[in-house]
Amino acid sequence: MFRSNLPFKKISLLAATCGGLLVSLATLSQAGGPPPQQGKPVSQPAATPAANEEPVSQPTPAASPSPRGMPSTTTDAPPRFPMPSARVTPAEGMVVIKLVNSTNAVINYQIVGVTPQRTLGEQSEILLKTIQVPITLTYQRPDGGLLLVRPQATAMPGMLQVSFGATTDLGTDTKSLEIQEDGKVILN
Repeated sequence: MFRSNLPFKKISLLAATCGGLLVSLATLSQAGGPPPQQGKPVSQPAATPAANEEPVSQPTPAASPSPRGMPSTTTDAPPRFPMPSARVTPAEGMVVIKLVNSTNAVINYQIVGVTPQRTLGEQSEILLKTIQVPITLTYQRPDGGLLLVRPQATAMPGMLQVSFGATTDLGTDTKSLEIQEDGKVILN
């Protein structure tokens, strides 16, 4: 057998392993530690915005290059409060709600503290008159199906149309709708 090449293979394998280890250590030292803190740490809780204030999103800082030369990506934090899906102008603190079921399924609904649970039939609509805001409308399909809810103000002042459609997207399914005193409509 010819073994003259065997010591050379062991040395090259050892050199490759050591080289890889050195490159890894160099990469770790280039990465540094945790990012430096920006600003002072806050010792007091942030003030809660007043009920009539809208959430303000902070500007996103420009992407800066990372140590490897590739731009780093930054993401915005989710809003502190949900954004309104629609707005309705209450007339003397009252609204009219038109529920439109465009699905082929029954929908159970209830205005919390105002009505008992009711049923909205397949492909039907109903008008709920003079309801004082704020209100919470809950709804669900008894068969467990998902609902896509689209609230929108109508040309008639103080009227909100709520259309129910079927969806397969779990991210768009909601279970309640809130109309605040100022007319903001929030889906939950």
